[in-house]
Amino acid sequence: MELDVDRARSWIGRGATLLDVRDPKERAARHIPNSFWIPVTELSRRWRELPAGVPVVVYCSAGSRSFRASKYLRERGRAAAALVGGLSAWAASGEPVEVGSQSGPN
Repeated sequence: MELDVDRARSWIGRGATLLDVRDPKERAARHIPNSFWIPVTELSRRWRELPAGVPVVVYCSAGSRSFRASKYLRERGRAAAALVGGLSAWAASGEPVEVGSQSGPN
């Protein structure tokens, strides 16, 4: 399942968790404010750190890692979808981004 920026914004507005699955260098360069951060390479052992009972919007730089990560989460019973175009699409649509490696709300 994939969401464009408008639908992702709608999910987030209804309480969905936003998950960044990019690597540390990418996270430090820029990220979506208040997003959780679990690199895709750590997702198999850390996915339970995500808040239970809420959908997850997963993003990466352009969409391929987030697609795999959202599929992984759905296979574990979570409602999850990938952000089409990733952070690039988010920023291009005028949505906020932050610089720095802050780990997010977790």
